[in-house]
Amino acid sequence: MDSLKSLLGHPLLEDEILDKTEEGRIYLLNQRMLLLHGYSLANLRREFIEHAGLKTTREIFTRLGYQQGAEDALKLKQKGVKDLDELFYYGPKIREMEGFVLNRAVERMQYDEDTGKFWGDYIWESSWESKAHLEHLGVSGFPACWLMTGYACGYTTTVMGRPILWKEVECVAMGHKHCRVVGVPLEDEEDIGEHLSFMRIEEFVSPPKSSRCLQLERLQADDSETVLPDIIGSSRQFNEVATQLKKVAVTNSTVLLMGESGVGKERFARALHSISKRSDGPFVSVNCAAIPADLVESELFGVEKGAFTGAVESRPGRFERAHGGTLFLDEISSLPLEAQGKLLRVLQEREIERVGGTNTKKVNVRIVAAANTNLSEDVLHGKFRSDLYYRINIFPVKIPPLRERKGDIALLVNLFINRFANEIDKHITGISRKAFTRLLNHEWPGNVRELENVCERAVILAENDGNIDIHHLMIDNDDIALAQSHTPNPITQESAIDHLISSINSFDEIEDLILKHALERNDGNVSAAARYLNLRRGQFEYRLKKHQNADN
Repeated sequence: MDSLKSLLGHPLLEDEILDKTEEGRIYLLNQRMLLLHGYSLANLRREFIEHAGLKTTREIFTRLGYQQGAEDALKLKQKGVKDLDELFYYGPKIREMEGFVLNRAVERMQYDEDTGKFWGDYIWESSWESKAHLEHLGVSGFPACWLMTGYACGYTTTVMGRPILWKEVECVAMGHKHCRVVGVPLEDEEDIGEHLSFMRIEEFVSPPKSSRCLQLERLQADDSETVLPDIIGSSRQFNEVATQLKKVAVTNSTVLLMGESGVGKERFARALHSISKRSDGPFVSVNCAAIPADLVESELFGVEKGAFTGAVESRPGRFERAHGGTLFLDEISSLPLEAQGKLLRVLQEREIERVGGTNTKKVNVRIVAAANTNLSEDVLHGKFRSDLYYRINIFPVKIPPLRERKGDIALLVNLFINRFANEIDKHITGISRKAFTRLLNHEWPGNVRELENVCERAVILAENDGNIDIHHLMIDNDDIALAQSHTPNPITQESAIDHLISSINSFDEIEDLILKHALERNDGNVSAAARYLNLRRGQFEYRLKKHQNADN
């Protein structure tokens, strides 16, 4: 094994470790790191087990490790590490450097970039987790290296571009001489069971239970159950959304989902409904943008027979149909101002009056609204009523675009490919590394919906018993580039330079601004900032010190 000193001296790791202890910070791969006391973390692990149970604690720690592994692999790729041999060298070494475990390969790791085939067999020595488990709980009847197993799954899944499952087959906590793990593609493993817990939100979408006994019964159920398989993710941003929705689900508060088109706002709304106290009631979805302006009231509030030409019978509106459940108002910003006023009254009074009717009816609905525009700006521009905005903005939840949670792409790709392959009875062996890299590097202006469409198209084009390659994706940026070229007053290089010169007094100020921007863009990492500007580290430091001296 390389010593810590030689690891720190490796060209890539040396550049990517940033010591800013004078500011109370250290960084690795542009990620802020924390040196924690192992004993304290072990005690926290024990308290989790005592209060939440073994199963829940295992899921949480496995998912935490999975997220760490996925982030490390993603950061290395973004740093330009493309070779599989290098990527599979750095992963275990980074974990060793962090003090978790010593990796020793039983045999050389086998992987195929084109077919996605994978095999790994490692012995883990000096495992922190197994020791902590033994000290606090004694000999275990199951493996205990949850963080490390999750890390291995997240790291290799991101590197290979397809789900890779690592299982701990021997563990010191179980009385074995050492810990041992084997890794294979997910589809090659028959008994996945609880090992898949890191790939879902922990107990996120599950039927509401009326008693503590039923909740415990649910916790002991088979992990393979997935109520809404389309809602998956392991990234920090994704889990933040899940946590917010779980907290508001137990209330009847109005929820405002904000996010770009295609991020899955309706799917999240349905998930919120299914874990709420109203799950036994109806979920009614309304696309406000699809309703003609003159029919908005009749669609939302209903219509009485004879109210207007063509109203040959009375018909309940969406509010009445959602009684006792949830009403999802998608693209609420597209409602005409007049309809917004009437909607506000219904939300205040909790009663509706059908078009052409004279009687009011009480309605009991939970409102979940969604917008792909900035409603506060719409209010400023007079496009949306301020009183309605404050009425629905009780619990806002921002759903991040896919480009901000690329760690979820591998899971989503696997979900979509399997779904569409099953629909057309086609066997897809996997996705090539080049194709997955293309998916990872795409900006996804259409978000999850665009990724879903790309995967469906790729499955159709791919050969049966073959894999998906880059030419099957048909991701074309020409349309986007064309659209951008037609935007008014496009920013050219010349106009950008003119604007910069006119707003800054001297060339030194311009250089100082560029240096500071490069540092901020790379979280204070001098080596990364130098590479960002295509400078050697020495050149960058020279210019930086020159400006610092000038400031002093």
